[in-house]
Amino acid sequence: MELRHLRYFLAVVETGSTVKAAERELVAQPSLSRQLRSLESRLGIELFVRDGGRLHLSPAGERFLPIARDLLVRAGHAQTTLCALAAGRPPRLTVAAPPTTVADVIAPYIATTTQADPFITVREELLTAAYTTLSRGADLAISSAPPPLHLAWRLLARLPIWAYVPDGHRLHRRDHVAVVELIAEPLLLLTPDHGTRRRFDNAVLDTGQACDVAFETTVPQIAQALAAAGRGVAVVSDDPRYGLRPLAVRTPHGELSIDVYAAWDPTHYAAETLAALAADLSAYCVRAYGPAVAPP
Repeated sequence: MELRHLRYFLAVVETGSTVKAAERELVAQPSLSRQLRSLESRLGIELFVRDGGRLHLSPAGERFLPIARDLLVRAGHAQTTLCALAAGRPPRLTVAAPPTTVADVIAPYIATTTQADPFITVREELLTAAYTTLSRGADLAISSAPPPLHLAWRLLARLPIWAYVPDGHRLHRRDHVAVVELIAEPLLLLTPDHGTRRRFDNAVLDTGQACDVAFETTVPQIAQALAAAGRGVAVVSDDPRYGLRPLAVRTPHGELSIDVYAAWDPTHYAAETLAALAADLSAYCVRAYGPAVAPP
């Protein structure tokens, strides 16, 4: 099985016909069709069924599709790495992470790297989708959700969740606030698909009471901006902005925090480099935020 067979297969899947696939791949249609038949012969399965002149994946083809995509992604990574090694350059790695982690951890970390370190690019993803990006081109995924068991991973940090208040607020001279006190305030929260919000919701549930949600947003900076404007108390995990006062949020189990994980495919061609990158990111978090955020 050759890589061009996989490319032709994916081209037919995405265009729906061998004619359009051949045009896209710049090969003759009879040649592409022969290559597909050769691939089916090698695999011992039929990949497509015809429906009114259009090709659709067979059940076996549906199962083969993610395998083919994964193989091409891996091949692309390998080629990039070999070219970099041949030129004496470090590998180029893609990190997928939520926007807050990108802004407060990944981007500042990249600023500390040198030309001898891997070239890091970033893809912003919600935490619920971060790990799925490892099969779609990302090399390292960062999320507050525990990684799937088939991945290699490292706990980077345990970052605090803050309640942010402006000067003049009744709490602004405090350095902490209990959840039972906080729920009486108009709250500016992230939407429920954020890990920070889910951690806070669980803490509220433990009180047996309800909280006053003044506003929900997908952007932590907006929550802080609204808090600075006196619209309520922002509960987020990102760094302070707009002159707000951060208060630690206390629960019966300790101060509210969120775990941040890095995960990667253990069979990745640069698995050792990714493990070292995860260790460096963890050390950066401790340097930036203090020893209290170090993983237990």
